[in-house]
Amino acid sequence: MRTGYSGGMKIMQNFAALIWLTVATGRLHAADRPAERVEVGNPATTRSGTTLREKREVRVDAGSTKQETGANVITVTTRFVQRVNLVRRLLNADSEELQVREYLKESVNFTGQAPAPNETVALLGRTLRARKKGGHWDYNLHQGRSTPEEVQSLADLAFAADLLEILPLSIGSGMHKPGENWKIEMPSSGGKDHGQIIPDSLETTFVSLEVKPDGPYATFAIEGKFHMERPMSLNARMTVTFAATVVRRLSDMLDVETKASGQFLASAQAAGPKREKILLNYDYPFTLVRTLAVERK
Repeated sequence: MRTGYSGGMKIMQNFAALIWLTVATGRLHAADRPAERVEVGNPATTRSGTTLREKREVRVDAGSTKQETGANVITVTTRFVQRVNLVRRLLNADSEELQVREYLKESVNFTGQAPAPNETVALLGRTLRARKKGGHWDYNLHQGRSTPEEVQSLADLAFAADLLEILPLSIGSGMHKPGENWKIEMPSSGGKDHGQIIPDSLETTFVSLEVKPDGPYATFAIEGKFHMERPMSLNARMTVTFAATVVRRLSDMLDVETKASGQFLASAQAAGPKREKILLNYDYPFTLVRTLAVERK
């Protein structure tokens, strides 16, 4: 009995050692194996008819707004918040139908102690149509006329949609592997391109690749700078510098999580009630958080 027991123990020990060796060797080989290239971008992957839930917040907690009218200079602190919750049904690559579940906005200037939050609500429960024309998104009510407040909110949504396209542009397409770094080179048009995003520099790093039950997820770190002449048809010039982290599900190329921070700088010119020239300068450090998820029926 002792001999049999001892022999059984030896078999178990050898079996355990074999398992350990197999696992250790597999880990070693996996560590030595070079990272594989994967396709990182393909806008055609998301099918028409897909319904997405988008939640997004843009925040400026302590921006600076300066107004100059001749020798009179006024500088105030600016607080800005835009928070949206949208259900988006993709009709095709350049058209969407949206349900507004939440739209809150605050834009306040102050000196001294910050005032209490004073957010306004707009477009709640409305159905919108979004179409891309000439490289720009255009948002309208699906039915009925827009109030002046709604017109401004629709313009804000369209402008935000245009700006957010800088992130997939920065990632681009093609095959890449974790650890790689690349820049997006944009051809110069040689003109002002009023209302168009003009990239100054866009650089992306493929940080990591994680396989989850629903497929591989890629994390990208993006640093960029772009400018725009006459944004939203205003007599202004804006420059945005940003750093962002984007988590993309590669099975459908959906950017499920986006976090960004940066600096929004702008200068504008306006006319006062007596046609006097007013110069405006904006310096807004901002943060952006956005999530996208497929909305199940």
